[in-house]
Amino acid sequence: MRIQGRVLRASNLAERRVLKSLGLDVLRVPRRLNPFSVARHVKKIATGLGGNLPELRAVLKKHERPTPPSLPDSTPEPRDVERAA
Repeated sequence: MRIQGRVLRASNLAERRVLKSLGLDVLRVPRRLNPFSVARHVKKIATGLGGNLPELRAVLKKHERPTPPSLPDSTPEPRDVERAA
């Protein structure tokens, strides 16, 4: 893995396949997690020497930034009221 701050990029095809199985091209590690330990975990999964892909997916999902709530559209709806001339 290539570590660029908190962004992890695959350095070989096996690591790229692991990231693709997570649905990502690059992995941005949350601040609560250590990027070096996440990179080691991805490397273990990629080489087949251990690691647990569902566990990694759960850890990353748990620390994922929540999406902001969607607000209703504030544009007024057209009214069927006839205007006085």
